[in-house]
Amino acid sequence: MKKIILTFFVLSFGLSLLAQQDKNQGEVAYLETMKLSIHFEGMTEQMKERMPKERKSKQILYFNEEASSYQASKEQADEQVPGGRGMRIMMGGGNADNKVYLNFKDNLKIEQKEFMTRIFLIKGEIENGNWKLTGNQKMILDYPCQEATKMTEKDTISAWFTPAIPVSAGPSNYVNLPGLVLEVNINNGKRMIIAQKIDFKEIDKKLISKPKKGKKVTKEEYKKIVDEKMKEMGMENGEGGTRTVRVYRH
Repeated sequence: MKKIILTFFVLSFGLSLLAQQDKNQGEVAYLETMKLSIHFEGMTEQMKERMPKERKSKQILYFNEEASSYQASKEQADEQVPGGRGMRIMMGGGNADNKVYLNFKDNLKIEQKEFMTRIFLIKGEIENGNWKLTGNQKMILDYPCQEATKMTEKDTISAWFTPAIPVSAGPSNYVNLPGLVLEVNINNGKRMIIAQKIDFKEIDKKLISKPKKGKKVTKEEYKKIVDEKMKEMGMENGEGGTRTVRVYRH
């Protein structure tokens, strides 16, 4: 009897360990939603009514125990919205060149970003997070999640993570928590990132490789380039990943 019980325990432990290992790599489909407020000189009330109130884009996170890559889903194109009076509005955000690569083992972050048709590579370290647990809990995709928050110079960020998936990955730069991040709320819903589906499977290493396309710049250099261009266009650059809204005449 003891031998049977011991065998059952070992088998159960082995299956439990295997299930745990299976959750250490896979892919997550996220839906990003960003509230928009579009204004430009000469805009009428009728034109304002026609402007989109939000921008949605589909993103994919590939992850394993050592690294992750967050990028636009395939064929995610920029959205064009008619503006009237010979104008068209281009809203970036689904560009296939945008990627966030994180190597947790080496504490390395490489962001590949497209800005005004130019592509940049920004290399640095993964931020430690400075997250604070709130004690709030809820279920997301049938996983028990806990809430953590933090504040930056411009943003208030809430992230929901699940310890049931024991990796420190998450969408974009919202990582370094004791579990996979499944939802992010920035500035009370101005930008939302919510997991739609999780698929645990072996991930091709090519999908979690370092980005190599673009001009290498520091974080400070990239910020200066963006700020100067936005100022030139009479627009404000949002900190929490706010997408650029471009107005063209033709």
